[in-house]
Amino acid sequence: MKSKPQDLADLVGHRFAQIQDKSGALAQLHQHLMPLIDPAARPHCAIANLRGGVVVIGVSSAAWATRLQYQRLELLSELRSKGFPMLTSIEFKVNPQLSRLEQQKPTNSNRLSPQAGEHLQQLAKDIGGELGEKLKRLAAHAGRPENAKRRG
Repeated sequence: MKSKPQDLADLVGHRFAQIQDKSGALAQLHQHLMPLIDPAARPHCAIANLRGGVVVIGVSSAAWATRLQYQRLELLSELRSKGFPMLTSIEFKVNPQLSRLEQQKPTNSNRLSPQAGEHLQQLAKDIGGELGEKLKRLAAHAGRPENAKRRG
């Protein structure tokens, strides 16, 4: 005998509510945890999961996991006092993909100010010769935007 078709909303509605509740709890936990962590370590860690009173924190390397492991009891105590009394432990799991997400291409901010250009021009006049010519070319880049340097 075939079963009667069931409404999809009934099937996933309860599960969706559970996922939504867990997502909200993880967001709150993240909000309270990040200020407690050393600012240098913040870009290298993220809340990964909360299961059975255990907070799982993903870290980008074993070095960061070790460093945070020393703060584990202090973090746990602070989180319990901030409204998470159900927490029993904190685990750190190495997730190398976190480091890939955090890496950004460094921007080249090496620019010569107009004043530096004037100093280089004066130095080039005083020195003269081949080095003086190179200093003049360098001074010509002073005050120019990055794109103009590459074209010129």
